[in-house]
Amino acid sequence: MPTITIQVGQCGNQVGQALFERLAAQAATVPANWALAGDLAFADTELFRVGPDGRRRARAVLVDTEPKVVNGVLSADRDGIFSRQQCYLGQSGRGNNWAFGYNQINASAAGAGATPYSKPAAQQPAGGWPRSGGSALGPAWVSSTATEDPSLAEFRILEHIYDGIRKEAEEADACPDFLLIHSLAGGSGSGLGSRLLEHLRQEFPLAHLAAASVAPRLAGDTPMQSLNAVMALSFLQAYADVVLLFSNQDLMDACQRASVAPLLPVAGGGGGMSDINRLVAHNLTGLVWPLDGADALRGVGRIRDVVTTVAADPCTKMLETWTVHCHPNTAVNGLWADSLRSLSSLLPRADALRGNAPISTAGALLVARGYPAAAVPPGDGGATQAALLSAYVKSLGPAGAAPTLAPEASLWLRAGPAALLRETRRGAPMGAPGGTSGAGGGKPPPAAATAPGGGGSPSLTTVANRSGVVGLLENTVRRARALVDAGAYVHWYERHGCSAAAVREAASGLLDVADCYRQLHRLPHDQD
Repeated sequence: MPTITIQVGQCGNQVGQALFERLAAQAATVPANWALAGDLAFADTELFRVGPDGRRRARAVLVDTEPKVVNGVLSADRDGIFSRQQCYLGQSGRGNNWAFGYNQINASAAGAGATPYSKPAAQQPAGGWPRSGGSALGPAWVSSTATEDPSLAEFRILEHIYDGIRKEAEEADACPDFLLIHSLAGGSGSGLGSRLLEHLRQEFPLAHLAAASVAPRLAGDTPMQSLNAVMALSFLQAYADVVLLFSNQDLMDACQRASVAPLLPVAGGGGGMSDINRLVAHNLTGLVWPLDGADALRGVGRIRDVVTTVAADPCTKMLETWTVHCHPNTAVNGLWADSLRSLSSLLPRADALRGNAPISTAGALLVARGYPAAAVPPGDGGATQAALLSAYVKSLGPAGAAPTLAPEASLWLRAGPAALLRETRRGAPMGAPGGTSGAGGGKPPPAAATAPGGGGSPSLTTVANRSGVVGLLENTVRRARALVDAGAYVHWYERHGCSAAAVREAASGLLDVADCYRQLHRLPHDQD
């Protein structure tokens, strides 16, 4: 099933850059002689296409309202996997304002009585605006081959991005799935991302829409982040089929955790933005990369798999995803247990936004790649598989909570023969995968821990429905309501066509979603 990635804003484009670097490296490890149907020779067709020049191109659309980040992505793209014709750049930015990003109303133009781009029909000529050149609302929004006049309002942005999405979808040989990568805190990622998600649902009603959304830190990334996040989350709940939430705080903690540093694609003790971007890309790679070529050929992709399993309930579709690699010196009979221990040490066990309340797991999809057959639980649903999967639930929850959920938790297991490529950490010596060396003075790892078909190492990805979403939603709503009650920054929203009542309505809807999670995880309302 082809998957088109839409990267919006600074965060979306930087994470997308790291993601496709990993995916391109993964595609390059596929042996050329694997040409039979069902082999991984066809796996990269889900995320890449062949360009007019015969080179591999990413199925991606790059969008930002200022050119610096996307130009940096294109400059660093030595392999040419991003098409410059599928990059759409503005000049003025969106000022960390969801309303400006969604409605595309320039403040000075709005004061003169301009009409939002979302309702421009009364001002359009009978045949619509021309495809090129200016208009009564301002100049045309253009691709990276040119830029609009920054002194005029950027009202034509959506039309040209819609055109780019349509062209990319026409390159696919089936109804594509979509993956939106963005941030919840900024103006472009949250506001423009919400508008594009709404368009995708209207234009591609049969497609599965996934969003990889990066939530801001508790300490604060921008003053208006709570307002932006509330509006963006309300649109994600309304239009996306599954939302993969990444908390900046959790990602920073994971990067700085020494116990899991050998399992991460970055050097431990970091936690900078580059490290966080690569960690998000590492987790997404474990999800979106096909298990085998049959996934790409028969239309069974991982996004659709997640939607029909863990995110089947539309009220509880905000999930977490993490990917870990096995230690290279692990014996075959200990690979599965080692992976579970790695996940349990990586995922947060307590929700700091609810008074360190324990986090429980109600359902999970496990994607095992590159494990020897003897190390993976059997797929026949027998007692052995049930015992090993229930061990996964117990490893993620706190003592006394997870065992009570284990009999009711919904668990799914998918296994594939090819491993994910293990990224070499910065500063790692040559020949030491992941920057780790064996206990025997740099001896190569055992052959059992190196999976066939690509030279990677066994990895385990989990996509889980966890109660940590409750704290994020309720805390974000609480902060947004406090800003609205105090009248802080509301005038910036109203200036661009979004009222305080709209923010309150979105906040109320998110509290309903939090209540659904509380009921699913059996959390009392006085636990925060």
